Amino acid sequence: MKAACKVDRKKGIIVKDVPVPEIGEEDVLVKVKKAAVCGTDIHLYNWNQWCENVNAKNPMVIGHEFCGEVVEVGRNVKGLEKGEMVAAETHIPCGICFLCKTGRQHICLNMKIVGVHTDGAFAEYAKIPAVCAWKLDKNIDPEIGAIYEPFGIGVHALSKTKISGKTVVVTGCGPIGLFTINLASMSGAKTIYALDLNEYRLNLATKMGNNIVPINPSNTNGSEKILKETSGIGVDVVVELSGAVPATKLGFEVLKKGGAIMLVGLHDNDVSVDFVNNVIYKEAIIYGITGREMFDSWYDADDLILSDKSKVSEVITDRFSLEDTEKAILTAAEGNCGKVIIDIG
Repeated sequence: MKAACKVDRKKGIIVKDVPVPEIGEEDVLVKVKKAAVCGTDIHLYNWNQWCENVNAKNPMVIGHEFCGEVVEVGRNVKGLEKGEMVAAETHIPCGICFLCKTGRQHICLNMKIVGVHTDGAFAEYAKIPAVCAWKLDKNIDPEIGAIYEPFGIGVHALSKTKISGKTVVVTGCGPIGLFTINLASMSGAKTIYALDLNEYRLNLATKMGNNIVPINPSNTNGSEKILKETSGIGVDVVVELSGAVPATKLGFEVLKKGGAIMLVGLHDNDVSVDFVNNVIYKEAIIYGITGREMFDSWYDADDLILSDKSKVSEVITDRFSLEDTEKAILTAAEGNCGKVIIDIG
């Protein structure tokens, strides 16, 4: 089969022929229909320090956001059949550690990630553990199926607190940020402040629902504007998705007393926060968010997408073939896009 492979620690990838994966007793083999580019794939393409820090596999087939048709089922697998369409939960839980046994598989002590620690899905076929296969409704377009995974991160973040009637700040308008803005709008947020340095993505953000205020911190003092518009009180909810230190600091500055902040973006450097004034005296509620809750986030994502009220399809802006996976990754890295899809099958 054809697959996009990371063959060494040098920058770049190669699309080449590799063997079709052989599945185990607990696995399924999926004929990949659509895949999507994530920031993780950009890290792997460049092979930066993050890859070494997480002990990423090398060489390997990359890619982890995808959906496709089940074509082979392991002998011990139940509840999945050939011909069914599935999306992939990319966190692979061990199933036996303390966290797995107490309902927190998504932060498993022995967790591995598809396309990071195991061969991934920028390929004609992908092998995943059956526990990670989410059965899709027959009405779901494969492109939408491929972005359930990142959409679910936004679902997870906003599940932590009430959004209806609240003021919300979303820092970072990449695809997950756009999904989160759409979800906040669908949830009845009063006002949503969308912050990003990229005008293209800010423009996309304004299409994600109602009462969205775009702010570019390069030409507007975001903290001053938000505090002024909230009469100095601040906002009820902050979702930090940029992984940028200044954005995270702004999030704590504009958070109202008793407000909730969800930290999702991954930072390259330590972040210094005024804990006395912006956490302790505010009685701020802080949530760390990683991935999707297995499988609460998936059920919620299903309901939201099937409701036909989401704007997830509008986040998809670019499409490439498997042969052009490198172009797809470079397009995503440039940032003047929404979600980038790779059409495989």
